[in-house]
Amino acid sequence: MSPNEDISMQRFEQELPGARFAKLRKQLVRIAASEHSLLLTGPSGTGKSRLAKCMHECSGRSEAAFVEISCASIPAPLLESELFGYRKGAFSGAFKDKKGLFEMADGGTLFLDEIGEMPMELQPKLLLFLQNQSFFPVGSTESVKVNVRLMSATNQELKEAMLAKQFRQDLYFRINVFEIELPALCDRREMIPVLAVKFLADAMGEEALPQFSDVALDQLLKYDWPGNIRELRNVMLRVAALVDPEETVLPEHLPLFASAEAPQDSHVHENPWSGRTLAEIEREAVRLALIDNDGKRAATALQLGVSEKTIYNLIKRYQIEA
Repeated sequence: MSPNEDISMQRFEQELPGARFAKLRKQLVRIAASEHSLLLTGPSGTGKSRLAKCMHECSGRSEAAFVEISCASIPAPLLESELFGYRKGAFSGAFKDKKGLFEMADGGTLFLDEIGEMPMELQPKLLLFLQNQSFFPVGSTESVKVNVRLMSATNQELKEAMLAKQFRQDLYFRINVFEIELPALCDRREMIPVLAVKFLADAMGEEALPQFSDVALDQLLKYDWPGNIRELRNVMLRVAALVDPEETVLPEHLPLFASAEAPQDSHVHENPWSGRTLAEIEREAVRLALIDNDGKRAATALQLGVSEKTIYNLIKRYQIEA
């Protein structure tokens, strides 16, 4: 792996930590270096926007602009001029030319979030751009050529939208050269302690982190997290604001919606980490992996899905006998 690829791998470890994503992270390094379109799928809050920006920053376009827009946030009549710009006199109020987001992203990446919300009447214009990297601004008869990589995201089932004639099939295959699906947080509960430690450390910026009471940790692990990673990050921001490093995180420090008991029909098993702090969980995971791999750091890093440098730092931080 080249130095640049190694740096990219470390970035993806931050976004998608854990052994279950080890294979995906290797793929992402290659996909980031590609020029082809990318479609990110999964429930809201799973980190699609952050991953798209990370992909851009690990690509050959990292020095150019990363432009992001949610297709659901702009009224349909305005979305065309927002994306493609317009020329003076194109409509009432168009007193001068205005560049659209495609021109602003020239040389870089345009990220279309919630692409499933794009109006049917606008989809052919996006398809035309993907075919020849050019478009017509609103009110213009002259095409504008740009060099833009397109990344898209959706929390919808676009195949169902195609069957319902709400999304063009030819456009779907154009935006879907690569597809990455990000699972809901409740489908990867083993990552909750790892992500909680990361978000809390990011928020507090300190070596020492507060301990979690058994009840508070149990609630984090049993809660269904409908807001996914975004919700967990916000919970850790709240904890960082309310609790000092030498204090203990209690249930009352967690937002009300995260303090509720897990639903009765939730498929949650007994918490295996009960009675341990987040730091203890992380330390034990590294210690057991080192034992499984006879103390070999490279093999341990591969098993846990992190870099060898990360393993070295964790061994040093927790004073683990390797």
